[in-house]
Amino acid sequence: MDYVQEFINLVDGAKLMALMAMIFANLALGLAVAIKLGKFDLKQIAGFLSSRVLPYVLGYFSIGLVAVVEPSFRMAVPVVWWLILATLVGAIVANLRELGIEIPGWPKILSPS
Repeated sequence: MDYVQEFINLVDGAKLMALMAMIFANLALGLAVAIKLGKFDLKQIAGFLSSRVLPYVLGYFSIGLVAVVEPSFRMAVPVVWWLILATLVGAIVANLRELGIEIPGWPKILSPS
């Protein structure tokens, strides 16, 4: 198996689609919060993408690349995916709370604030 195919097998599929969906949900909710608070600025979207989205995607792809070169890092790919996913869930919950939407059963100790 060549390196490109191995890389695609490691990072592609349901994990990548879920990651993209969570990033999009976080972006959409963040925009909704900014509009609600009257702080929407189109110029800040690029800043958000470069400071919040790009590190997640590059980090995930980077660990996938390292796992292709050094197979002992294969278990790091799902670990990094879960860490990114947990971070995005926390950001989404924070945005929902800013919009006044509470999630039933969400423990207050896990509140991202």
